[in-house]
Amino acid sequence: MMLGKVIGEVWSTRKSPHFEARKVMLVAALEQDGESLAVTGEVVVALDEIGARPGHIVTVSWGSGARAVLQPPDNRLVLVDAAISRIIDAHSQEIDGRESVVVEE
Repeated sequence: MMLGKVIGEVWSTRKSPHFEARKVMLVAALEQDGESLAVTGEVVVALDEIGARPGHIVTVSWGSGARAVLQPPDNRLVLVDAAISRIIDAHSQEIDGRESVVVEE
């Protein structure tokens, strides 16, 4: 699983019928940088069925975990390597023995 920030959306005019009505988003990986989260430079393409938008902090699931995010029974028919599984509202982190909670806006 990866923590990331949605930075954009991917559009296509021709696609597999299993991707109809499903959005595909660009997600930049995040890592801890001192007291905040920073973009690493790695960007992945992830299927989105939960309504993530640019600016949202999300988790991305990989492989069979990505397919499990999709609604059965057709989740076995969709070939997907990455899917957005959560939109993060807040996260906590410990720095120098102090725990702080960060609320995403």
